[in-house]
Amino acid sequence: MNSKREVFAASVLAIGLVVGLGTISYSLFSEASAPQRFSNALDVFTQQGGVGINISDGNYQPLDNVSIHAYVSHAGIGIENQSVTFRIERPQGAEIVKTALTDETGYAEANISLLPSEGDVVGTWRVFATTNLNSEAVNDALNFDCKSQSAVMVLFSERNGVSSISFLPNDTVLLEAQVSFRNASLAGTPVTFDVRTPNSTQFLLQTVNADGAGSANITYRIPWPSDISIGIWQISVSSEVYGQSLEATTNLQCYFAPKTIDIFTQYGGRGPNSAGGYFSLNGTVDLYAEVRDEFNQTVPGLPVNFLVRDPNGTDIAYYARTTDSSGIANVTFGIRPDVTYGEIFEIYGRTQYYGSVLLDTLTFIVKQN
Repeated sequence: MNSKREVFAASVLAIGLVVGLGTISYSLFSEASAPQRFSNALDVFTQQGGVGINISDGNYQPLDNVSIHAYVSHAGIGIENQSVTFRIERPQGAEIVKTALTDETGYAEANISLLPSEGDVVGTWRVFATTNLNSEAVNDALNFDCKSQSAVMVLFSERNGVSSISFLPNDTVLLEAQVSFRNASLAGTPVTFDVRTPNSTQFLLQTVNADGAGSANITYRIPWPSDISIGIWQISVSSEVYGQSLEATTNLQCYFAPKTIDIFTQYGGRGPNSAGGYFSLNGTVDLYAEVRDEFNQTVPGLPVNFLVRDPNGTDIAYYARTTDSSGIANVTFGIRPDVTYGEIFEIYGRTQYYGSVLLDTLTFIVKQN
């Protein structure tokens, strides 16, 4: 505040000096100086600007505090203890009236808070300041705008409760938009979801209000069988917070999963070509094969072949099994106690699914007791 007052005072002083020099110059070349009329003045401004008669300035956001200042002067000198009336019009026309007395330097101040809970604050605010100085009504006016610049909206997508942008046909997609203003969640904010298929056809258009945590969400199922499901889905969400337009976008992939066979033991090996753990001589190996289709679903009733190869590279066992109702085939075999059988065994799994040959390998280590 002091810096604004100093700048304003310096401006007034400069104007006064110019006027004074002009008066002196005129008196040197004229027979008699004309009587001077010292003017009364009032200038209203805020902490962001507006210094000068009828000059508007300032951009504020909801929840801001606005300090409105008035400088009352006579002949460029601030007038103390002068009553100033501030008439403040809200964007929708409702009026706030405040009065204040000028201090020893000629400044009066009124403060308002831009609280959405007290009514609409977004738009143009108008301030009129008036005073009566030496039987003369003196006034000034300014406008300032209020609009959010700090609102944020973030878009998330989930598959089976896990954040993901990759989906399968017939999957359920959860879309969630989180809306905040100045790092605080905004409840009740309308959010519009626009979901478009890979061929850019609008699939879903829905508006929901954010909950108490500032989250708005929808779910939808990717249709199958359908000729519109495979490819890149375009998702956009939009909203408006205190006059600020918000938008967020993302792309979701929908493709078939690769058909797989996964070989593993009771001690590990999940995943392609993985290690199946450690075993002891004369121990027992529980060997499993899980088959999944293009929808990442397990496949029951499918023949699976296992090939066991010892550390010397010799094929020592071959098993044929069929996947059960859970899509898993299994076999159990024992490790001979011969000490030469130590170190790394290899397991090969194979099946055929609708013309596709599926393979996986597994290794496990046998150690002496």
